[in-house]
Amino acid sequence: MSSLRPIGIFDSGIGGLTVARAIHDILPEESILYFGDTAHLPYGEKSPELIQRYSTRIARHLVKSGCKAIVVACNSASSNALQAIISEVGPNIPVIDMVTPVVKYLSHNCAHACQVGLIGTRATIASGLYHRSLKDLSSHVELISKATPLLASAIEEGFFNDSIPQAVLEAYFLDNRFKDIDSIILGCTHYPLVKDEVKNLLPSGVEVINSPSIVAAQLDSVLIAMGDKVTASHLKQKHHFQVSDLTDNFKFSARHFFGDDLTLEEVVL
Repeated sequence: MSSLRPIGIFDSGIGGLTVARAIHDILPEESILYFGDTAHLPYGEKSPELIQRYSTRIARHLVKSGCKAIVVACNSASSNALQAIISEVGPNIPVIDMVTPVVKYLSHNCAHACQVGLIGTRATIASGLYHRSLKDLSSHVELISKATPLLASAIEEGFFNDSIPQAVLEAYFLDNRFKDIDSIILGCTHYPLVKDEVKNLLPSGVEVINSPSIVAAQLDSVLIAMGDKVTASHLKQKHHFQVSDLTDNFKFSARHFFGDDLTLEEVVL
């Protein structure tokens, strides 16, 4: 029997809202509890130990708040803290990360040799998790990665649909390492907000992988397997947004994705 408990989603800031929106689109009857750790962003410049500390603290909070599943809507946390998060929440609550579903998607969709680009934070790229996971699942995929640390901070400051991310991306793409790729992973949940700018810098025909939708579909499958997917409810779904530091940028971005009728709350963990 399905549960009306919320789905817990967290990120260091606004990037995870791209995942929250994709989850809402695929699972419109589900309620969401989102936590943005804006007091400690960006995670991509933190040590693995600090990312683990912040992530497990938030996961504990989401479990205590009654969430039935946890979505780690942050590539830096997925790459550096996943096992710590799983240990924290225990065996009865599923944890969906950003890396595993995308790697499975690539292994199923690259039947022949292909080159895949990856851009992400320093923490994500340095972890090597995408490389190791792809190597374990597919011998057909060559992964070409580049850390793009300034991009998430620019987006977090509200510079999307703007010339600043375009200039930052152009600087990162100058070395032409992605000239022969077949697809690219936007390995930070902030980056879908500048997807069009990325596409403009790549050869035509390169697939920009839609990580938020892939992760949302994985969550859908997990809830169905658990018998815990809400398919219809007489109650209106409730989305609640919490942050460790309530900034104007987060308010603007949350309303950009979910409209003005939402609950925003500052919570210090």
